[in-house]
Amino acid sequence: MLGLDDVKRQIAALCLIMLLSIDAINPVKALCSVFEIDAAVVGYVHFVILIAVVYANFSDVAYFAMQVYLNSVLSIFLKSIEIVGKENVPMTGPVIFTGNHTNQFVDGMLVLMNCFRKVGFLIAEKSMHRPVVGDIARIMGCIPIVRPQDAVLPGVGTVAMKDDDQPDAEEYILVGTDTAFTKALASGDQVRVNGTSVATSGPPVKVVRVIDDTHLVLSAALVDHEGQAVKTPQAYGIFKKVDQSHAFNEVYASLKRGQCVGIFPEGGSHDRTDLLPLKAGVALMALGAKAQHDITVPVVPIGLTYFRGHHFRSRVVIEFGAPITVSDEVMALYAKDKRAACNDFLTTVEEGMRSVLVTTPDYNVLQNVYTARRLFQSRRLPRKITQDLNRRFAESYKILHDHPAARDEVETLMMDLRDYRVTLKTLGLADYQVPFVADVDVHSMISAASYFLGMFILSSLPSIILNAPVGFAARAVARQEQKRALAGSSVKIAARDVILSKKLTFSMVAVPTLWCTYLILAILFTSWSWTTIFLFAMSMPIFSYFGVRSVEAGIIELKTLQPVFNRLRPKYRKIQEELPARRIALQKRVRAFVSKWASVLGPLAAPEPMDWAAYMRARVNKQDAVSDNGETITTEHDLSFLHHKSVNVDAAAVALDKKTV
Repeated sequence: MLGLDDVKRQIAALCLIMLLSIDAINPVKALCSVFEIDAAVVGYVHFVILIAVVYANFSDVAYFAMQVYLNSVLSIFLKSIEIVGKENVPMTGPVIFTGNHTNQFVDGMLVLMNCFRKVGFLIAEKSMHRPVVGDIARIMGCIPIVRPQDAVLPGVGTVAMKDDDQPDAEEYILVGTDTAFTKALASGDQVRVNGTSVATSGPPVKVVRVIDDTHLVLSAALVDHEGQAVKTPQAYGIFKKVDQSHAFNEVYASLKRGQCVGIFPEGGSHDRTDLLPLKAGVALMALGAKAQHDITVPVVPIGLTYFRGHHFRSRVVIEFGAPITVSDEVMALYAKDKRAACNDFLTTVEEGMRSVLVTTPDYNVLQNVYTARRLFQSRRLPRKITQDLNRRFAESYKILHDHPAARDEVETLMMDLRDYRVTLKTLGLADYQVPFVADVDVHSMISAASYFLGMFILSSLPSIILNAPVGFAARAVARQEQKRALAGSSVKIAARDVILSKKLTFSMVAVPTLWCTYLILAILFTSWSWTTIFLFAMSMPIFSYFGVRSVEAGIIELKTLQPVFNRLRPKYRKIQEELPARRIALQKRVRAFVSKWASVLGPLAAPEPMDWAAYMRARVNKQDAVSDNGETITTEHDLSFLHHKSVNVDAAAVALDKKTV
């Protein structure tokens, strides 16, 4: 049954069509006949007025048009976009949106399309010069910001730390050979050890003061990518201090006009399963707006959770958290100590961001969390509750993994969950299919799947012509971009965050180019009338979209065939027959495990709704390690696990496959 708003829209649309269809009741034509005015004159006058209105509001019109275009593009590349917490978005006044950054340009597009407000994002200045991305950013009113890491200068000569055998020295002195520090460097700049790539280069260290051409004082010891102090002369790079005042003035001007600004405070995209340490920009924006312009700007945290986010037709959940405002206490501290105030507020922002995210030490733990949650729940739940459960399991893992009495049991359960996932992947099954796998009628399933597969092949012909060439090319281009991004970053694991963005931006150019090529060929080598050619051009986007949907449906049917054929193979039949009982036993273990440790987990195991912001605040307050290097002033995360390779489920599945032979 339709809702009241849907009924209103349908009635309004039907009445409008009726009025336009019948001249006798068409209000414009009726008035023109009374005053003996040609209706075409009214049309021309209003066309001129329309042009004037569009010209006067061109930025808003262009923003809306780009929104429609990007929405259509994202609907092709993403299978579903689910929104949680839209009631947390203020509908009036200035707002700062801040989110995690795990899918390069797609993150910004998703927020722009789904935050219910017009937003101008801060974007790296170098991205403004990229084809497609830069054009979209200018139309959407993005604010360019120069990042020091985007313009690393090679240093002249070589450098090494002064070897004075005093590990507790108050000053860290860098000694240069054939250098000219007085000309190349100044206080506030940064230096790093240069490797063959960013991944093999050391972290940047701030220059406190320059002593002479061959000596300067650093805020910390200069180390290589392994964290070892540089004792032998090595090549180095220079990060010049960047004046961000222009970008911040644009931000303040937008906020004064009641507009919204978006920022990804991690500083760059990555493919990790936890937040990177936050940069101070969002705190400076909120505190500066209050201090300089007396504007209280709420900061709305956004959690972007992707499921197979680097794949075509992936799913994403966008969760908006409760707005965070600057308190009087923080402003009083800001008047005395800007750094301490920024640190305090930035910690609050981090708590808010974590309250809308599911963070884990690595990808395999994240997948185990999702598996445990599916086993724990007894039925399909609304997305908001599902995300809440995911967070509860993720946070429970962090607590119990560090609990001496529970650690061994946690590790055993995680290993069993991983083995269960490997088995499902080997058999081509999803968890929801397991309870019914033993009851499958093989013959009827093969017949049905074969029928749908045949229909899929026929319906995919338009997609093969209109989409396949671009799809193959986009995959190749994305792989090359992934390699470049991985070589140019010290925080990416496999640079999966750039894959979908590159496919999308490439396709936005390649697909219309392919269509135009087909159109030119039709004009040159067919005898079609212009009407037919026009209809052919108009039908290409429609056929392309439905081609994508038909291929997606066909792939789903293709996947249903794998477990059916596996059931015909003796080496897999026994595994399939034992799988439902194995799932039930694992489900009981997960539920018993939660009950056993409920007293330790506290509110995480309680049925009452969680105040995630308060929980994250209490959790962060227990951490003491704080970075104070001028770039990142939030609580540092433990990133030690990032130096180790994650277990590859695909490789494990292959191993299981060989074992069963």
